[in-house]
Amino acid sequence: MNFFHPKVLGKDTKLLLIISTLFTIAVTLSNTFVNVYLWKLTKDYLIIGWFNFYQYLVMMLTFIVAGRITKKYDRVIILRFGVTFLSFFYLAVLMFGPSASKYYMILGVLLGIGQGFYWFAYNLLYFEITESNNRDVFNGWNGLFTSLGGIIAPFLSGWIISRKAGFSGYKIIFLVSLIIFLATVLLSFLFHKRELSGSYRLLKAFKGVIEDLEWKNIFLGMTAQGLRDGVITFLTGLLVYISTGKEFSLGVYSMVISAVALVSYYIVGKILKKDWRNLSMMIGSFMMALAVIPMVIYTSYVTIMIYGIGTSIFAPLYFIPLTSKVFDKIGESKSSARLSGEYIVIREIGLNFGRILIILIFIFFIKAIGKEHLRYLLMLSGSTQILTWYFMKSVNSGNTLNKTDM
Repeated sequence: MNFFHPKVLGKDTKLLLIISTLFTIAVTLSNTFVNVYLWKLTKDYLIIGWFNFYQYLVMMLTFIVAGRITKKYDRVIILRFGVTFLSFFYLAVLMFGPSASKYYMILGVLLGIGQGFYWFAYNLLYFEITESNNRDVFNGWNGLFTSLGGIIAPFLSGWIISRKAGFSGYKIIFLVSLIIFLATVLLSFLFHKRELSGSYRLLKAFKGVIEDLEWKNIFLGMTAQGLRDGVITFLTGLLVYISTGKEFSLGVYSMVISAVALVSYYIVGKILKKDWRNLSMMIGSFMMALAVIPMVIYTSYVTIMIYGIGTSIFAPLYFIPLTSKVFDKIGESKSSARLSGEYIVIREIGLNFGRILIILIFIFFIKAIGKEHLRYLLMLSGSTQILTWYFMKSVNSGNTLNKTDM
């Protein structure tokens, strides 16, 4: 299939891929090391836990606000809001310097607002720009390009940080991320504008979720996905640094798993068929859970690398059909398509509710049980995607409306 053929991916779709890739580069340059930065300042798991808690809580609330704003303003403006607040986050980190750990709540709030606005706009653009017949293709290419960005950015960050004394290396990568975000804002002006219509009907969409069994399963599936994302995504990177004491090791780890993911996303995106989605998700979810086991038995750089490589191989089998299924469901009828923003908000409420819940469990583990038992939490968190597959397998991947029919 020719990637550049207009019937596969059009102009706005390719622009969204470019912006997604730039966003990934900016985030992986710095966010990979934000938790390590806070750890070096405090050596306190609780501060890192609360920083992520505020990020996910505010991110969820921001999605609700963004849904209302987008009924009055173009969704590209929401994208710019997100990138602007992410820029504020990195400016704050630069300004606070070694005192950043004292302001973890402010940093978490800024990051949550930025992520919330950005991802709402991205998801809405993704739904509006892609169709059912090219959604798996877009997801495959998006995974490919973001993985390519993930190869270069964290390795470069780790190399810069390791060669600079004190925290000067962190200041450089935070500044570079800020510059890339500004470039992303400029690119966003190339999107075509859309006509605004309708009112914000979040309660109506929630009623639809309650009455529709498939939407109930989507909400539960996204909550289970949040249980996976909330801790394991930041804790594995932190454990790499703790086990080696070197930021460069974390950069190498991120580079390797992104390189593996690049190949895997390319292959899966090229061969995956609509009829294979349930089987693909099942294989991906179970194999991702198996990849956690070595790290749980004995946590070291080698076992964390095994986990990262194993997850990168099988994650596309899971994530590509998961994303496509949810957005195909949103576009299955005129009534649901008209509430696309509201359903995206509901999807993210489920996802971030799961993240918040697992962060609170993480904080409980640290306070009541002790950090030496965190491996059990890793096992729990690294397996909940199986629940997502269980709920999502009953969601039909039937035909959806073309945008011209809406």
